[in-house]
Parts: sequence; structure tokens; C-alpha cells
Amino acid sequence: MNLDALTFVVRFQTAQFKLHFQKLARRTYFIPPPSAVAGFFGAIMGVERSELRNFCKKQSVLVGAELRHLEGFYITISRIFKFDRDKNGIVQLLEEFLSRKPIGKRGLENVYKDMLGLLPLKESEELLKPEYKFAIVAKDIVVKECLRRILEFDFKYDVFGGNDYHFVEYIGNVREGHLIKSKEGSGYCPAKYLGRIKSEAYTIITDTTYIPTSGIPQTPIVIFAQVGPRMENFAFVYRANIVTNQEINAVSDGESTIFVYDPRGYLV
Repeated sequence: MNLDALTFVVRFQTAQFKLHFQKLARRTYFIPPPSAVAGFFGAIMGVERSELRNFCKKQSVLVGAELRHLEGFYITISRIFKFDRDKNGIVQLLEEFLSRKPIGKRGLENVYKDMLGLLPLKESEELLKPEYKFAIVAKDIVVKECLRRILEFDFKYDVFGGNDYHFVEYIGNVREGHLIKSKEGSGYCPAKYLGRIKSEAYTIITDTTYIPTSGIPQTPIVIFAQVGPRMENFAFVYRANIVTNQEINAVSDGESTIFVYDPRGYLV
């Protein structure tokens, strides 16, 4: 079995790679985890979401990514309203609230109370113009087809930065890569493999809500987050290399060395 590898650069206008275990508060990974990179690769190759796991197994897929540039990080806040079909549901309540005239024996204070119950806040973290380099390993025929599709922009499905309202601004700069074993690379790694960060100074962030108020630190950033159904703790690193405590899979393209992983263990 011949395995091959390539890397390519993707820049999004905005992006959000949501932590799968959160609902109302939509936190985002700084770097798309293996599942998101595999989904992006599958969209290019025309793989149905339901078939992605089998595709990755059959084609011996390994994936990873590094963050090359990020212009901003922000939180949007919205309110969610559920509109009932029943006239006596939300529509009636809105009429009572706007007219300040409760129907029946209900007091106005009860109308206000019910309205507050309809106004949950939804927080959504999003990334402004993040630029990544994706690394892909697969059987050589699949990698060659992926190369052709990127060069010709011949994608089976549309690709996005996590959701269909986060658009791709640029994709290209494809480079041939090689699968190697390495103790130094970029992107992310399971915390159990983390030896050290190759930098004299760096900032560890445990709560990303700190960033919008304080800005993105100028020093390298290390963010820990749980990934996949097993909630494995990963270290995501920006502006610095990771030194692991043992050799793990990586793709080297002569410019970068990016750690890569079997995405099947992280699909949910």
C-alpha cells in the first residue's frame, strides 16, 4: 500500500469549529480538530458525511492542521425565539406584551415573567480571517485526486469554515508532503504526548472568553480543549512548535512539519 501526503493553505473570512459537547454556548477550537479536517477533505472528494468513517479507514487517512495567521477572535450574542403554531402560544404572549393588555385574568407581571423565559442568550465564538495549513495523508491515488481537485477547484461539495455561513477566502499553495515520525511539529497533540513548547515564553489560555476583552496575546498561545467522543485533552498551539515526549505521525512538506492523526477516533 502506497501512502502519500500533501499540504495546502486555507483562509476563511470567518470560521467556527464548534466544541461538539456544547449547545447554547458555542465555543470554538482555534484550529480545526482531526474530525473537521477530515470533513473538509471529504467534501472536496465528494464523500457523504455518513460514509466518512469508512472512507478514512479504507483510504488510510491521517489529517492535521496548523494555524498560520489569525486577525481576530470575537463573540456574537443572539436571542432564540420559538414560535408556536398555536395562536394561544408565543403569538398571543407577544401580543399581550406589546399591547400591555393581558388576556383573561393574567396579570401584566406574569406576562413580563413569561417573556423573560423566552429570551435565552446564545453566545457564539468566532474567528476572523484564520489561515491554516491542512495536512492530508492517504493512499497515493486519493492524494493525487485531491491535488487535482484543489488545483482545478473541482469540489464535489461546498467547503466552509465549520458552518455554511463561514466562507472560504482562499485555498491553494499545495505542496507535496511525506509521512514521517517526529518529536517536533506544529498544530496540536494529545496532552499525554506534550513534552514542552519550543518557545522561551508563551501564554496558556484555559478560558477563551478571556481573549475578546484582552486581545490575542503576542506571545505564542497554548489552549487546552477536549476533542472527540472520548473527550481526549488536546493542546492547540499557535506561533510555536510542539515537542512531544515520543515520536508520532507528522507530515513534512519542506516548510512545515504538522502532526497528523487518524480522524476516526474523533468523529462524533
